[in-house]
Amino acid sequence: MWTIRNVLSHCVAISLLAGALLTATVAPARAQESEGSDRVEWFGGGPTDRWMFGTEAYLWGASIGGTSANGDDVDIGFGTLLKDLNMGLMATLGAAKGRWTVFGDLIYLNVSDDIKSGDDIKLDVRLKGWVSTFGVAYSLAETDRSRFNLYGGGRYLWLDARLKLKIEDQGLPNLSGSGDKWDAVIGLRGKTDLNEKWYLTYVADIGTGQSKSTWQALAAISYRFRKLDAVVGYRYLNWNFDNDSGVFDDLNFHGPFAGVKVRF
Repeated sequence: MWTIRNVLSHCVAISLLAGALLTATVAPARAQESEGSDRVEWFGGGPTDRWMFGTEAYLWGASIGGTSANGDDVDIGFGTLLKDLNMGLMATLGAAKGRWTVFGDLIYLNVSDDIKSGDDIKLDVRLKGWVSTFGVAYSLAETDRSRFNLYGGGRYLWLDARLKLKIEDQGLPNLSGSGDKWDAVIGLRGKTDLNEKWYLTYVADIGTGQSKSTWQALAAISYRFRKLDAVVGYRYLNWNFDNDSGVFDDLNFHGPFAGVKVRF
C-alpha cells in the first residue's frame, strides 16, 4: 500500500515565480500611483464611485506537513517540492469599491516525476491540485494607520494523484485517487502603516464543512515603491479531515513567501 509520505515527498511542487514575474513586468505599466493611506494596498480601500482592481502574485516557499490516513507523518521541505515542478501558480485577485471587496486566492499545481529507489523499483507519479479561498469582505473600521476587514466565503481543496509502480520490471496495478473538500470560512484581514513606506498585513480565518476544520494564518511586511508594493511574509494553511477521508487525517502547507502587489 502506497503512503502519502512516499508520493508527496518526491512529486509535489509549489512555485509561483511565473505569476510574480508576470505581475511585476506587465501590471505596473497600468497601475497608477496612488495618494492617501490605501495606496497599492487595495483591499478594503476602494473609491466610492467605481471599482478598483488589485492583484498580488508571489513565490511561496511552502513545505507540506500532516498525517496520512494510514498514520504516516508527512514532512516535506520546500527544496524537495521545487525540484520536481512542472507548473505552479499562486495569486490573489480582487476588486474594491468603498468598504466592500470581492476577492479570490488561488494555488495551482501540476507535477510529474519518475522516482527510482535502487535499481529495481520505479514509481511514475502524476499529481494535480487546486487550493482556492474566495469571498466578500467589508471594512469594519479604519484609522489613520490601520484598516480592518471582516470577510466570509469558502475554501476549496482538490488533489488528484496517479501512480504506476514497477518492481524488477514487473508492472503492478496502477493506483489512483482524487478528492475535493468544500468549506465555509470567516476571517479578518488587517493593515497597519509603520511609516510612509512600510506597512504590515495580517490575515486569519477559520472554517468547516466537508472538512472537520480548516484555518489560515498569514503575516507580511510590505514596502511601497512608486507603482507597486514588494511583500515578504509567512503563510500557514491547515485542514483536519474526518477519519474516513481516505487520504489524510490532516494536511498543512506552510512557509515564507515573497512577491508584489499592484492595483489598476
